[in-house]
Amino acid sequence: MILVTGATGFVGRRVVAALADEGRAVRVLVRSKAHALPDHQGDTVEGDVLSPATLEKACEGIDVVIHLVAVIRESREASYQQVNYQGVRNILVAAEAAGVRKFVHASTIGSTSDPGLQYLYSRWLAEQEVERSSIPHTIVRFPVGFGEGDEFFNTLAALVKVAPIVPVAGNGKALLQPIAVEDVARCLVLALDPEIATDQTVEVAGPIRFTYDDIVDLVAETLDAKVMKLHMPAGTMSMVAAFLEAIMPRPPVTRELLKMLHLDSIADPSSVETAFGFVPQSPLGNINYIRRIGLRDAIKRSLGFKVTRARDR
Repeated sequence: MILVTGATGFVGRRVVAALADEGRAVRVLVRSKAHALPDHQGDTVEGDVLSPATLEKACEGIDVVIHLVAVIRESREASYQQVNYQGVRNILVAAEAAGVRKFVHASTIGSTSDPGLQYLYSRWLAEQEVERSSIPHTIVRFPVGFGEGDEFFNTLAALVKVAPIVPVAGNGKALLQPIAVEDVARCLVLALDPEIATDQTVEVAGPIRFTYDDIVDLVAETLDAKVMKLHMPAGTMSMVAAFLEAIMPRPPVTRELLKMLHLDSIADPSSVETAFGFVPQSPLGNINYIRRIGLRDAIKRSLGFKVTRARDR
């Protein structure tokens, strides 16, 4: 049986669906059954990666684990170190005790030993724990994903809808290589195979590299909108982000996210085909879902409120 953590999230829903399509026995870990997947026909167990006792129960009778739980925004209840690092340590301990035979860990391109990049550092620390574990593993790193319910493209689309001028941190030349969420799920499911990339870290990304400026243009073109890009110095954008963090419940950008927007997030364009044997989708022509964001929802998102119709969680 396969345990999927983070099953109700953006990637997790697709992973569970892909496993179900293959007829695999799946158990999903959810923080509350009130938020369980409505179409899931397999086991559902309540638990939290910060509560080791619940993970012991979740791992009973499990052969392989796909671990997806992570936060990209901190909150009082969920810091990077708690969820992205300690949460991985907790699930690994439970998986080892249960005799799990393989651990597939979803991580991110750019994971680093630099503690100045707190999010990416927490992801690197987690990878170290996975590598030190006695369980055969595959770490799959991927960049920003696109697809129905994504945060990155939907947030940018909301901004384009409400503002004729889009602020861009720095020169807008940082390279991004978005990958379709369905392709991420497919990679993670294929990585369950003990013959594929065992005890390795694999970086996968979409087939095309874009600058951040290119992404803004693609979003505007998809929405049939005309916008101007305002390139702002990193220091100025950081002050703006700090102000937004102070006044908004969920600001469209944070200081930590800004740090990552200055970094390239890319892999070999043929990485998916090389590692997993298929060609991934490009966002070109495949982000029309952002057209469904109405003006009201665009304003709410830009003001830092969740828009559940545009997200999976």
